Amino acid sequence: MSEVTKVKSKEERLKETIHLLKQILDLGIIQTEPAYIEIKNYLNDWIKSDDRHVKEHIIEFVRYGRKATLTLPWKSGKSCEFFLKKPRA
Repeated sequence: MSEVTKVKSKEERLKETIHLLKQILDLGIIQTEPAYIEIKNYLNDWIKSDDRHVKEHIIEFVRYGRKATLTLPWKSGKSCEFFLKKPRA
């Protein structure tokens, strides 16, 4: 028997979005930071979307000399991931 994959609900995506944006702000990144706005836009699109593909975005935090990877899954039970790294020289 094949297992039916449950799609992440809009409620689940919204809850994860609020949690992730709060964590980013807790890092000291301000809401007017262009990279923060870019992430917020990706997350808003993800909440509204019924697309069944994992979305992965690379975001540059120029002011902080960092790059972030944002992974947005569509399957229920998988959390979105956010990694903020300093690029290798």
